[in-house]
Amino acid sequence: MHELGLIYQVVKTVDEIKEEQSLTEVSSITLQIGEMSDVVPKYIEQAWLTAKDNTDYENTTLSVEIVEARARCLDCSYEGSVKSFGFVCPECASQRLKIISGREFLIKEIVAK
Repeated sequence: MHELGLIYQVVKTVDEIKEEQSLTEVSSITLQIGEMSDVVPKYIEQAWLTAKDNTDYENTTLSVEIVEARARCLDCSYEGSVKSFGFVCPECASQRLKIISGREFLIKEIVAK
């Protein structure tokens, strides 16, 4: 499960931010995970429960926001959800699509003091 490694990287990043900004307590962390990111949100949440016990974040909550997979047709500029039309443009039937969102794995927000 590579999600555990990702969580340890999140902890490392939050540690760095906490030190840079002289923060004492982190109450919550929000992650954005794209539908096409190969990261399973359920596994991220489970990994957080495992990893946080060995950190300064035992009382920190983790929230996950799912970012919809969206694409733009390079022929007609149509934009929409990849789930609703797959990889063929519903407007012009082109297969020349560019993914514009849905591959993210980001720390969106850290609530701290």
